[in-house]
Amino acid sequence: MQPRGIITIDGPAGSGKSTVAKLLAAILGYLYLDSGALYRLVAWQATRLRLDLAEARALSALLEGWQPAMASDPQGFHLWVDGQEVTPLLREPEVSQASSRVAVLPPVRGWVTERLRVWAQNGGVVAEGRDLGTVVFPQAEVKFYLDAALETRAARRRREWQKEDASLSPEKVAQELADRDRRDATRAEAPMRVAAEALVIDTTDLNPQEVVQQCLARIREVLPEAGGPERKLEMKTG
Repeated sequence: MQPRGIITIDGPAGSGKSTVAKLLAAILGYLYLDSGALYRLVAWQATRLRLDLAEARALSALLEGWQPAMASDPQGFHLWVDGQEVTPLLREPEVSQASSRVAVLPPVRGWVTERLRVWAQNGGVVAEGRDLGTVVFPQAEVKFYLDAALETRAARRRREWQKEDASLSPEKVAQELADRDRRDATRAEAPMRVAAEALVIDTTDLNPQEVVQQCLARIREVLPEAGGPERKLEMKTG
């Protein structure tokens, strides 16, 4: 039986985690898990319900018993609320910014961590986020940490956000990323840091295919038989 390991990719916004994780999942036939999408989902729902994003008690009440529908395959990660797929809405700039606020709260982090661990209990996943190799999956067989210069990350994120807001300036995007980096690195609950075993890759001057090749080289050192037929998992619980 082929090994079905857990591969984690951590790093700050704009470092290329999502692109690389999706490509690796497709190549290996693994599931792609996006922890950031779950934080954005909480922020989106809380904003929709006009909850205070800094109020842990209100968010804890929201999450108690809340079971949004989820599905994942190597091509993507999809979320539904009340029968509507909301995945495309979660990449809007306002939602991304709000997600970093709710992500510092222990009830939210616990809710996200629990769901990710359930998804990964049989292995065969590529999971990306900010604390996956350090907190969520410390036992992961292969860990990566992607980073890039702030200016490069800001340019990437601005290209993405301009689909929703063409008025965003490079300076504004860079400042927002710097602020988020600081929040993620200094929060009391699961701060963003490099796992001791992680391979650190600077993606500033690399394209996604070059990063993927570096990742595959490490994966095949640790999991030489990684790969296999495509898997699909659906957990539509709401």
